[in-house]
Amino acid sequence: MLTQEKIKIAVSVAGIVTLLSFAVSAFIYVKAYDRSTVYSAPSISVSGTGKIIASPDVARFNYSIITESGKDIKNSKIDNDKKSTAIVDFLKKQGVPEEDIKTTSYKMTPRYQSYNCLTPLRVSVVEKTSISSNSRACPPPTIAGYTFNTAVEVTLRDFAKQDLNQLVSGVVDAGANNVSALRFELADPSSARTLVKAQAIRKAMDQAKQLAKTGGFSLGRLLAIDEQGGGGIYYEKATLGIGGSADSLSLPTSVPTLPVGSQEISITVTLRYSLD
Repeated sequence: MLTQEKIKIAVSVAGIVTLLSFAVSAFIYVKAYDRSTVYSAPSISVSGTGKIIASPDVARFNYSIITESGKDIKNSKIDNDKKSTAIVDFLKKQGVPEEDIKTTSYKMTPRYQSYNCLTPLRVSVVEKTSISSNSRACPPPTIAGYTFNTAVEVTLRDFAKQDLNQLVSGVVDAGANNVSALRFELADPSSARTLVKAQAIRKAMDQAKQLAKTGGFSLGRLLAIDEQGGGGIYYEKATLGIGGSADSLSLPTSVPTLPVGSQEISITVTLRYSLD
C-alpha cells in the first residue's frame, strides 16, 4: 500500500509540473505573439532631403615661430617671444581681435649631437671574408642646443574686407617662418545643419500627407526618425604652405589667387508613421 501511495504522489507531482510547464510556455508564446503583432502593425516610411548652398564666413590659417639656438635657453626664449609679440601686434593693427589669435602649441625641445661609433667594415678580396676591427669607445649623445616652437591659429571673421595676402606677408615679415593650412569654414556649422534638417523634415511630412491623401488612409503617430548625411561643412579651397629659416624666408613675388568657394550641405531624413 505504501508503495502504491508513493506512486500516486509521484504521478500527481509529475502532472503538476507538466501543467506548470505548459502554462509558462503558453505565456511566453502569447507575449512573443503580442510583440510580433506590435512590430508588424501597418506603417509607412517617407524620406525628405534638405539642401542649401553655404558660403564660408570665416577664414583660418596657422603659423609657427621656430627658433634654434645653442645651449643659451634664456636668450633663445626671449628671441622667440619677441617674434611672437611682434606678430600678434601686427595682427591686432590689421583688425584681428586678440580672442581670434589662439596659441595651439608652445614647446621647447633639445637637439642632440650623436656620434657614429661603428667601425667601418673591411672586406678581404683575396680571402672573400669580412674583417671588422674592435669598436672604439662611443660617448653618449649630448645636448647641442634647443629649439623653441610656438604654433598659432588665426581666425578671420571679416576676411572679405581684409587682404589675406597682406596678412600672410606681414606675419612672415614679423618673424614667422612657417605659414600653412589656410582654409575657409562656417563659424557655426550646427546652425546650417539645423536649417537643412528642418527643411528635410518638412519635405518628408508633406510627402507622407500626400501619400495618405492619395491612398485613402490616415496617418497615425510618428514611430521613428532616421537621419543621413549632414557633412560638407568643411572648406579647403586654398592651401598655403610657406616654410624656411627665419632669416631667409620670403614670399614669392607672384602670390596666387585664393578662391573661397562654396559647398552644398545635404541631409536626408526618413520618417516612419503608423497607419490608423
